[in-house]
Amino acid sequence: MREIVILGCLLWSFTAQGKSLMMAVGWTKPPYVIADQDKGFELDLIRAVLKDLGHKVNPVYVPFGRSAGMLNHGQVDLVLNMTERLPVAKEQLSAVYVTYRNAAISLKVGRVHLERVADMQGYSVVAFQNAAIVLGEEFAAHAAASKLYTELPDQTKQVKMLMEGRVDIVVMDINIFRHVARSISEDALSLVDVHWLFPATDYRVGFKDKALLRDFDKALAEYRRSDKYRTLLNRYDIWQPQPIRAVDQPE
Repeated sequence: MREIVILGCLLWSFTAQGKSLMMAVGWTKPPYVIADQDKGFELDLIRAVLKDLGHKVNPVYVPFGRSAGMLNHGQVDLVLNMTERLPVAKEQLSAVYVTYRNAAISLKVGRVHLERVADMQGYSVVAFQNAAIVLGEEFAAHAAASKLYTELPDQTKQVKMLMEGRVDIVVMDINIFRHVARSISEDALSLVDVHWLFPATDYRVGFKDKALLRDFDKALAEYRRSDKYRTLLNRYDIWQPQPIRAVDQPE
């Protein structure tokens, strides 16, 4: 009888510690998420941290705008790219796991002159989904007053629209732009101006289980101190945000 009780406890412990977790992830936005290959900097990072805790992660790819709702309705165990501006309770948010440097990007030939967010009003603008929430009220107000404003869940389309001259400005993370632009043209980066109008955006993981959230934060902090984390940054060529300066532009 005692052996049965011990075995039962061990099985319960394995089930509790080794869960298969459903994770809502936005559509492809390389180098962070490469959906058709089921990899990317963010996916690999979260998988590695949760693997250290004994869990397996199964990504569910959805438009970014649906992610918060899926967590709130209990449809997934965790969700990427959450901020305190999105409709998720703060106590469900992890420590920052990735930082995006969003910028307004235009073709040099278009001679777009931007010194502040308000200057975007006279141009056509295509931004990432939920940009009006993530980037704050000032951006939302001026975006609504622009010549044309739309948000797309597929960020590869943003880059293509800009490079084809179909839009004046795209608003997106510089690492995503660099990765996609290079796949379109080798000299794409030399054809654009990068306007640093926005502060860096910190993203957190939203968790259904608060106990798992606490364990994740501890494991994340430990992982980021490791050589494995630096290797991951180099593998995906992640340019790390620094204090914004007028000439602070990546190669």
